[in-house]
Amino acid sequence: MSLFDINVMLGPTATDSEPSLPTVDDLLREMDRQGIAEALVYSSHAQYGHPREGNRELLHQIEGHRDRLHPCWMALPPTPGERTTPEDLVPQMRDNGVLAARILPGKHNFPLSRRILGPLLEALEAKAIPLIIDLERPHWSTISPWDDIFSVCEAFPRLPIILLREGGVTGRLLYDLWKSLPNLYLETSYLQTARCLEEICQRFGSGRLLFGSGIPRYDAGGAIATLHGSALTDEQRSDIAGNNARGLLRLQVSQPSVSRVWPVGSGGLRVWDIHGHLGPWYKLHYPVHDAPATVKRMDEVGIERLNISDIKAIGNDPDAGNARMLRACAEFPGRIYGYAGYAPSKYANNVAAFEKLLGEPGVVGIKLHCALHETPPDSPKYRPAYELANEAELPVLCHGKLAPEDLRSLLTELPKMSFIAAHMAGSAPESIGPYIELARECPNFYMDATSSTPLRGAFARLVAQMPAEQILVGSDFPIMDFPYQLGRVLYADISDELKRKVLWENPSRLFRV
Repeated sequence: MSLFDINVMLGPTATDSEPSLPTVDDLLREMDRQGIAEALVYSSHAQYGHPREGNRELLHQIEGHRDRLHPCWMALPPTPGERTTPEDLVPQMRDNGVLAARILPGKHNFPLSRRILGPLLEALEAKAIPLIIDLERPHWSTISPWDDIFSVCEAFPRLPIILLREGGVTGRLLYDLWKSLPNLYLETSYLQTARCLEEICQRFGSGRLLFGSGIPRYDAGGAIATLHGSALTDEQRSDIAGNNARGLLRLQVSQPSVSRVWPVGSGGLRVWDIHGHLGPWYKLHYPVHDAPATVKRMDEVGIERLNISDIKAIGNDPDAGNARMLRACAEFPGRIYGYAGYAPSKYANNVAAFEKLLGEPGVVGIKLHCALHETPPDSPKYRPAYELANEAELPVLCHGKLAPEDLRSLLTELPKMSFIAAHMAGSAPESIGPYIELARECPNFYMDATSSTPLRGAFARLVAQMPAEQILVGSDFPIMDFPYQLGRVLYADISDELKRKVLWENPSRLFRV
């Protein structure tokens, strides 16, 4: 597949928290490793230093590589004495082969206002130069300034506007209005709710999506895997992979017949997803939430087994949620397995009722969601769940962070309980050092790699620092889709042996079915 990535930064950064690709050679090596043919590139100095200097520096950096690296300039609001006026900037962009402009309102301290940005937007619109808006969304639940976005789109209808890192709540807020905004496009690096690409293509066609990765900060694997793993036609996949971007940037558009290349499923990697859910949720829209639709999606992606907890069970109605979980296990034995959701407000004083759930067919563990319960994981109210898990030799999947010393004591006292720290293996290993040490000491401590914001190279670094036998992979489906979450493993710089271990062998050993 000829991937054209519209969201790539070149150059050093100021801290170690954001891994950089400081030279063109570094960038091209990473692109080759990920199968990215071409990229629209902006300068890190234009982001962290000043656009005027960074934009010029970029042209020198990519000289001799313009067949693969295409320049994008960072722009600021027109400010007398600080920078070139829009009337002069756009001709300079065209003279230097700069294909797009990028703005960073938050970091560069200006609002997304059509009154403030009007002269710049008018000049870009006159030459149909796409504007990329980077709102630096830190999480899928963050709400973008949609009124400002809509206002800009409506005021400059011939200006292609590309939003980065939209996803999660985006569908609920955008979809009803998107048809009336033909100049608004989404980059794909954070589109990850269940069947997200398929739903957009069905509703709006494939022409609204542009492949992007967000490297070097973010891992390209999620976006690549979503493109490969989604149930798209060859034409839709080709459009998103690069043809849409090439068309907007006025580059030659190739229309290859792209066949799906997907290493999961029949004849490929086996996957046991240990972290999923059942049921709709108030926080965001996703089109898949019941058991039959979940299994259909599993079949599309090649997921062999899935462990679920019900949204109601970890929310306000644990009895109803656990009952729905049991029905799903009974309807799809061998495909769906369940966590009994332990709500301290419901079961701390009625342990017998919860204990009955653990003997039901298909139940393979206990789920705690300390954030939704508003109860810290070291609360005595969770003690019955931990003791039952130890007695039954069951894993506990816990969304909530126990202090390392408390977790060490718990695992030592209850050695037959396996404790899975939800989302922890999705973090940068540099931020969880004490827990990596704990994993080396305690074989009954596991980390779950589910995370909505995978950082570049973080998974490979983690696998190198702790026992790979104690890493498990989940998706949080349908809040996040199977392919996006698998991407951090499938495209990680690790051996196939390690991939097989975390995707299948580890959960097969842990969950006795």
